Amino acid sequence: MNIIIFGPQGSGKGTQANKLAEKFNLSHIETGQIFRDIAKIDSPLGNKIRDLSESKELIPDEITVDVLKHYLEKISDDKGVILDSAPRTIGQIQPVEEMMREEGRPISKAIYITLPYGDSVARITRRFACTNCAKPLILGKHIQTAKDACPFCGGYIAQRGDDTPEGIVKRLDIFYEVTVPVINEYRKKGNLIEVDGSQEMEKVFEDIISKL
Repeated sequence: MNIIIFGPQGSGKGTQANKLAEKFNLSHIETGQIFRDIAKIDSPLGNKIRDLSESKELIPDEITVDVLKHYLEKISDDKGVILDSAPRTIGQIQPVEEMMREEGRPISKAIYITLPYGDSVARITRRFACTNCAKPLILGKHIQTAKDACPFCGGYIAQRGDDTPEGIVKRLDIFYEVTVPVINEYRKKGNLIEVDGSQEMEKVFEDIISKL
C-alpha cells in the first residue's frame, strides 16, 4: 500500500500518517521535515532550500521529485510508503506518480483531512516544541503558558519559526492556492478519501480506516 496524505496546517495529518504507518507497516515520508533537515546542511542544496524557506518560496518541482526518489530508494521493498504532502503542486503530480511506478510503488489512495481555515490558525498558534527533547507540546494541554519549561525534560520550549501569525497565513494561503488543486485532481481520479479533521484524533483515524 502506497498512500498520499494531504491536509492544511493543524489538521493532524502528521499524526494520522504516523498512525497509518504503524498499522500498515508503512514508511512515513514527511517532505516538509526532510527539507527542514536538508536546510541545516552547509551544501549547495541545503543553502538553496534554506534561502527558499526564508523567503517563503516553494521548493522547485524537480528538486522535490529528486529528493523524494533518493529517500524512496532507502526503503525496503517489503514496506509501503505514506507520502506527506507530495505531490504538492500540479506540476509534481505526473513526475511523482511516474517515479513511484518506476520504483514499484504505484499510488493506492490519496487522503484529504479537511479543516476550516479558522480552526487551522487556532490549532497552529497553540503548537510548541521542546528545543531539547523535540517533544511536540500543545498550549493548554501539555503547557499552560509559552514560558513554561518542557514537562518531559525541563528544557526550553519554542514555536517553530513559521508558526508565527504571518507564517501561518502564508502557509495556509499556499495550501489553498497551490495544493488544493492537486487534491481536486485526485478527486477527479476517483481515489480520494476525505475525512473531517475537526473531530477527535481517534475518530479521524477510524474514519480513514473505514474508508480505506
